[in-house]
Amino acid sequence: MALTIEYETPYGITCEYAHCVVVNTRCDKNIEITLVDGEEVETKTYPIHFNGKIYANETAYSSGASPIGGFNGHFELDDAGAKTQYNIVKQCYNHLKTVDGFTEGVDC
Repeated sequence: MALTIEYETPYGITCEYAHCVVVNTRCDKNIEITLVDGEEVETKTYPIHFNGKIYANETAYSSGASPIGGFNGHFELDDAGAKTQYNIVKQCYNHLKTVDGFTEGVDC
């Protein structure tokens, strides 16, 4: 699973088919207890943090070349519990496609 985007390196080189890969994810579980009408109410949140690497193209990625860039992101996990809920890595890619510079990303 990856995204293909057009990416300009810090050196001004444009890679038309840059390959973006999520390489690490972390999920925390936060529990907040508040009093509502004298009763304790528990609220759970699951912040997700992820990072990834950007390669010049898919061939550079598959041949083990060095990445030309990277990215970091974070969002709240969708824990709706529906059978169609995406796994955590898929949710990272879906979130990444909402971030400036990645909105035109194509799944590959």
